[in-house]
Amino acid sequence: MDYPINGELVPQGGGDAIPLTRSPLVLGRRETCDICLQFPNISGKHCELTFKEGFWVIRDLDSTNGIKINGEHAMKKVLHTGDVISIAKRTYAIQYQESGRASALQEFEDELAETMNVPLLEKAGLTHARRHADMPPDEAPQPAVGEQTS
Repeated sequence: MDYPINGELVPQGGGDAIPLTRSPLVLGRRETCDICLQFPNISGKHCELTFKEGFWVIRDLDSTNGIKINGEHAMKKVLHTGDVISIAKRTYAIQYQESGRASALQEFEDELAETMNVPLLEKAGLTHARRHADMPPDEAPQPAVGEQTS
């Protein structure tokens, strides 16, 4: 089946461009990945590229060596054409036609920022109630009359 090409990853320093033909695309060292990068410092499943709202988004899949966008560490980021992606020690420039609306991009980036600021345990609903020491004095529970405090 033929997929339309919606951009490409261009290796910096030479090599064949990697076509971005569908979404999502998993990049990693495993042969089962959509884009197999068989280098020892790349994790089995290193990162994922997803095309959303007319923009490519990259997300680290808890890789050992991480990803960088234009030299900055990132866990999840909206990519713009020309951005340089570093996957471990390999670098690629992404080239594609951005087809989304700027307002949708801003909403999506705000959503990403909000998502990244919420602790994972809280997202999963596994957080514990605040400890007394963490609470402001007026909110901390007071011992009952006759109860000893330690």
